[in-house]
Amino acid sequence: MQTNINTQATNTLPQIAFDRGFYSMKEVCDLTGFSRTHIYRLEAVGRFPRRRKLGLAKIGFVRAEVHAWMENLPKPDLPSMDDF
Repeated sequence: MQTNINTQATNTLPQIAFDRGFYSMKEVCDLTGFSRTHIYRLEAVGRFPRRRKLGLAKIGFVRAEVHAWMENLPKPDLPSMDDF
């Protein structure tokens, strides 16, 4: 008897599925490439989403807020391929 197993990759799921929940500080650092200290500095001056307290010793960043912050970063003014 053969069972059908869904082998579809998770990256084909709707984007909303990835926007729910929280990122840990480590995940935010990995995602942005910033150090923990730099994240704290950006957060302190209002340039990064605020963390949420999830428990006595646990914090998290709302995924949707981090994604929105990333989408709103200024685009670099790089030369086009026609300039080469």
